[in-house]
Amino acid sequence: MRLDGTVDLVGGGRLGPGLSNPYDSNVYLLRTGEGAWLVDTGCGLGRAELAARVSGALDGRAPAGAVLTHAHPDHAGGAAGLVDDLGIPVLAGAGTARLVRVGDHDRLGLTAALRAGLYPAGYRFAACAAVAGIEAGTVPGAGGLRALPTPGHCEDHTAYVFTGGDGTTYAFTGDLVFARGRVVVAADSDVRLLRRSLEAVLAERPDVLLPGHGTPVLSDARWHLERALEAFDQGRLPAAFG
Repeated sequence: MRLDGTVDLVGGGRLGPGLSNPYDSNVYLLRTGEGAWLVDTGCGLGRAELAARVSGALDGRAPAGAVLTHAHPDHAGGAAGLVDDLGIPVLAGAGTARLVRVGDHDRLGLTAALRAGLYPAGYRFAACAAVAGIEAGTVPGAGGLRALPTPGHCEDHTAYVFTGGDGTTYAFTGDLVFARGRVVVAADSDVRLLRRSLEAVLAERPDVLLPGHGTPVLSDARWHLERALEAFDQGRLPAAFG
């Protein structure tokens, strides 16, 4: 699904466009001056279908790499499969990289999620030993894509920011914030850090907001971030995603 000349939406499950496995997060394909990069990798179920969608969006070529916003399985469970299927490097914030390399179900929150029926009963997270940790700032080899630590939804969360040649700034926000300023407060969320992270993303003055689920926002992204912060200022959490 072509969003504009810079970004395609190539995956997403029931909480998004229904392009790939129902349990997938949104998966974006960003075109930079140094090739195309995936943002998040889905859950790993239906991996061949997702790999084919990615290759199709690039006329059969592989992307240059992938970055992960955080280690929750719907965003990072597909990393190992894409390394195998497309032969690409996978990069993530240091905390996410440590979790994804080990794939421990308890630390990933997967044990509780399975009990709650959020994933199929037989689902297992495929650890990705090849994922490399990165620091805040410019992502190596990604043509100006920048990593912005945004803890709150979970401790290891990272958003990614990219400014295109026409000056448009894109914010890939994972599960930090969604369209209309909605958020998800999970068992391991810290609402004080979440608010600070919203402010950090707003300070980047993004034009386009590309969340990990739901509807991409193709203009006026700051309005959506301001709605989330306004809710905090009024002493309430922003409306939950869903």
